[in-house]
Amino acid sequence: MTVYCPNCHQKARIRSRTNLNDEKTVADLYCQCMNIPDCGATFVYSIGFKHWLNPPVKSTVQLAANLLN
Repeated sequence: MTVYCPNCHQKARIRSRTNLNDEKTVADLYCQCMNIPDCGATFVYSIGFKHWLNPPVKSTVQLAANLLN
């Protein structure tokens, strides 16, 4: 995953992560801009799971089995 600085738009490094729920689907990413000489900002990105594009196989098989029963 690539994160960019909201100030100078250069690449940033994720320094740490704090999960905000037990499922680990929502988190804060603590980041540092890699453009140290001209920016060097530190900031927090929030990320979260949105939706499935293709559900996991196990879920699909379980759903089919439930429909057949």
